[in-house]
Amino acid sequence: MVMIKAIRERFNGFTQNQLKVIAAVFMAADHVGVELLPELDILRIIGRLSLPIFAFFIYEGCKHTRSKLKYLARIFLLGLLCMAGYYVYADEIFGNILITMSLSICVIYGIQFFKSQICGGNRILGAAVAVGCICGAAVVCSLVYIDYGICGVLLPVFAEIFDGYSSRNKQIPLIGFTIGLLLLSWQWGGNQYISLLSLPLLAAYNGERGKRNMKYFFYWFYPAHLAIIGAVSMIIN
Repeated sequence: MVMIKAIRERFNGFTQNQLKVIAAVFMAADHVGVELLPELDILRIIGRLSLPIFAFFIYEGCKHTRSKLKYLARIFLLGLLCMAGYYVYADEIFGNILITMSLSICVIYGIQFFKSQICGGNRILGAAVAVGCICGAAVVCSLVYIDYGICGVLLPVFAEIFDGYSSRNKQIPLIGFTIGLLLLSWQWGGNQYISLLSLPLLAAYNGERGKRNMKYFFYWFYPAHLAIIGAVSMIIN
């Protein structure tokens, strides 16, 4: 009991960096399971925990970024780079998770604009922009295969919608995010319900980024680890 109490006193929650590192490990395990070890279903199961963590921090990034355009441009351009690499590798057009998150960012910016117009602004214009962003994302998902589809796009958007609902409870955005994750799990079914196990990790988020600036590491981790796994797969096969 004394040891448990000491751990509770020292543990101050997870930082953003710590949670993203955990998500990166889950993601790498998932992609290794797809390309190199498809017989190990456990790797795909573990991988279901990655998306919710990264998606939640897309919401956080949209909330705290100083330059909205640069934030969107970095993720979208990296997504295009990965699309080009996958086309060379598999001769297929695949809207990877960075493209999914780019659409999420566009919709979140639309919601933020709507919120800014509620008090003393043009509510009709704000609503039109928000609805237009959502409809635009839905059209893109219907025309091109986008990873996790429209429910994946809207996952971090649910957190943004609930943000500001109650200034006293900082967990309110996570409640909205949980609703989005339930919808995503219901849409995909099967192992996707495992993604709900990421919620306790997000609930332990302490709101701090961490001591080191690992922003660019996380930006480049996705294309870099895919390139390594793809290269190993080509060598083996």
